[in-house]
Amino acid sequence: MASLDDDTSPLPLPPLVATRAVDAARPTLPRRERWRQALLGNLPLFLMALLAGATWWLVQQTPEPEPDRVAQAPTHEPDYEMHGFSVQHYGQAGPARGVIEGEVVRHHPDTDTLEIDGLSLRWRDDAGNLLRARAAHAIAQGDGSEVRLMGGATVERDRLPGESAPLQFSSEEMVFDRRQDQVRSDRPVVLRQGASVIEARGLTYWHADARLELRGAVRGRLPAR
Repeated sequence: MASLDDDTSPLPLPPLVATRAVDAARPTLPRRERWRQALLGNLPLFLMALLAGATWWLVQQTPEPEPDRVAQAPTHEPDYEMHGFSVQHYGQAGPARGVIEGEVVRHHPDTDTLEIDGLSLRWRDDAGNLLRARAAHAIAQGDGSEVRLMGGATVERDRLPGESAPLQFSSEEMVFDRRQDQVRSDRPVVLRQGASVIEARGLTYWHADARLELRGAVRGRLPAR
């Protein structure tokens, strides 16, 4: 019998673990189940990759924004042309007060003006007296407020009570101002009424009250009574 002081007594050994026996006892999963579990485990990673690919495709398909186009200033080239042009202006009472017609009209966008060939103009005052104008060429404001008659312009006013004939005046260039209801010219002008002929260096005619102002050297020929 060994004593307690004997140093040669054997030490207790740790218990043995039968790992192979436990592994051998674990059931083996079918291959389909193993694939399903592997797929479920990697599903978040697969979805993130799919989302990243879709985002890249959308970026590639998105059109790039076009650079800001610099607004081009309008040019003097006509933007449209019409044949058989006619515009009517109405008064507050309703009936047409004036008509502007032309054989050919071209619109210039930079100045908003109408270039008219073969112009014919008719305008009535509040009393109904008619003023007619013709010109080979004309330039009119876009709103028709002013018409510049050029190329053998002729203006004729109807005969008023007490007059023997209509009044006609002609010049190479005259301006019809619709806002002031007047015709004016700074070029030499010739007035005719019946057998009377008067020449002047310029004129202003107010259609509303049939008032005429002649400028410059005025000379004329009046028939003897």
